[in-house]
Amino acid sequence: MHLTRRDALVGGAGMIGAGLAATALPAAAQRRGGDLVFAQEATVPTLDMHFSTSIATRNVAMNMYEMLVSRDEKNAPVADLAEAWEESRDGLTYTFRLRRSVRFHNGKEMTSADVLASWQRYQRMALQRGILANVEAMEAPDAATFVVRLKARQPTFIDQISSFAVPISIHPAEICGAEGGRLEPIGTGPFQFVEFVPDSHVLVRRFDGYVPNPAYQGTDGFAGRKVVTLDTVRYRLVREPGARVAGLETGELHVVEDIPTKSAERLRGNRDIRLLPMRHWWLHGAWVNHQRPPTNSLSVRRAIQTALDMEAIMGIATDGAYDLQPGLQYPGNPYYTDAGKQFFNVNDPGRARALLREANYQGQELVLITNSSFASMYNAAVVVTEQLRAIGLRVRMDVFDWATAIARRRDPDAWNLWFTGQGTGPAVGPFTAMIDVVSPQLNQVVPDPTLDALYADLIGKPTEAERKAVFARFQERIYEQVHFLKFGDLTKIQAARATVQGFIPYRIPRFWNVSLAA
Repeated sequence: MHLTRRDALVGGAGMIGAGLAATALPAAAQRRGGDLVFAQEATVPTLDMHFSTSIATRNVAMNMYEMLVSRDEKNAPVADLAEAWEESRDGLTYTFRLRRSVRFHNGKEMTSADVLASWQRYQRMALQRGILANVEAMEAPDAATFVVRLKARQPTFIDQISSFAVPISIHPAEICGAEGGRLEPIGTGPFQFVEFVPDSHVLVRRFDGYVPNPAYQGTDGFAGRKVVTLDTVRYRLVREPGARVAGLETGELHVVEDIPTKSAERLRGNRDIRLLPMRHWWLHGAWVNHQRPPTNSLSVRRAIQTALDMEAIMGIATDGAYDLQPGLQYPGNPYYTDAGKQFFNVNDPGRARALLREANYQGQELVLITNSSFASMYNAAVVVTEQLRAIGLRVRMDVFDWATAIARRRDPDAWNLWFTGQGTGPAVGPFTAMIDVVSPQLNQVVPDPTLDALYADLIGKPTEAERKAVFARFQERIYEQVHFLKFGDLTKIQAARATVQGFIPYRIPRFWNVSLAA
């Protein structure tokens, strides 16, 4: 594992988190009112959670929408809009009992008809609809009951449907005919939509019709007892890191998604600001297009993989805030494995040039797509461009804003490498961490039947030991075929003003049980 001066910043992260949790006030003691401003790096491409893998979407939408089953603070599945669920003895039927008195933002009471329509929409067009591929039938026998019947027993079913990578959010049945990206923003969550100005902000306000879940006390993952004291939350797009830091210092911004490492060092002594470092935030890397030449050739893909110096890439991309290890899960997680490590951080330009000669590379242009919204992705692309040109590849780097970069990824003829941050365990876990390489998601464009079969085994094996063994083979296959180029594990440093009370850092910001001091 690679340790850097980042450790001086994040070594006390557990203490910081514990301190924040300790300052969380009971809802009755919190000041009511106030308009909180959250600054994020990237524009929101859509508020349709079924149709986005973007963290910029989840930052907003997870405060507006809810699921039947969610995750608690320790990432375990827990009931949310469902009051409880039962699994049949043969493992083929799941029966969900719904909470009563849950209302949508338009005032309508939620019933099983809304759940059924939402799940049918997800199964029809969601980006990760593959998690429902094993569903044979869904029924709503009465207003408070939702039933799912599976084709085959799937021990990981609840784990999958509780994932918030592309959540199965619940919406009114009458709007569920909407195509991807065109869903009216109506949910059951504690905040409701006010306005969305692209490249500027999204504004949400407290939903006064929200009834907190009586089964919980306090904040607990994306479930828990959600009490809203804030009047509004404004999600502002602030691309420039220096502007985020300046806004935090002046108080114009209350919570900031990302603070550069050097700025964090300076802010450590500021009593008005709390630093919230989160280690292993995402896998920093790039998707590899297996359709467009020259990366349709495994030898060319292997040459790229072999050439890269991950220390140099991550050092510049994150200014030292990173770890270097081959796993697609993080050390200490139950599914961590170093399978495929022989392909990680090889850093052998001479061997890479030989592989290009073996591939009979004829100078085809290699197109890299990165974005101006996430500085770490842009900086990584700059370094990768230099390293690949050094082995004789003809490289073009295209830079777009985040929403445009996502749209360009959908065109398989537009790119060879697409730069991203891939969220994974413990917040996501092994079943959805790299589902993007499995049909029908296919961020590498071309299906890999071996990976599809491994994934079916991963979610279907009855014991954890068997699933771990499959995950190791799954990870090694990703490296062998160069589906994804992992550079390293990025540490994200968030920050909040001391006046923000009750804010507990998590992968996605939660603004319930949060207040602003007078």
